[in-house]
Amino acid sequence: MARKLIFTIIVLSFAMLELLVVRQAQINTVHSMATLHRKIEANNEAINVLKVQIEEACSPSALAKSISTENELHEQP
Repeated sequence: MARKLIFTIIVLSFAMLELLVVRQAQINTVHSMATLHRKIEANNEAINVLKVQIEEACSPSALAKSISTENELHEQP
């Protein structure tokens, strides 16, 4: 009887260790995903900043200024 009890305890211990390994793998995967999401958000923010800069550079007032400057440079003898 004692042998069966010890064997059962050992088997259950190994099973619990395997569950801990699986849980740790899940935690590592979620951590990697969170890190990637933070990087994606940072890149999206950088893209948004660039979009604003492009919109400002391509706005009608900015284009009119650059065209008038170019015209003035070409008109001067």
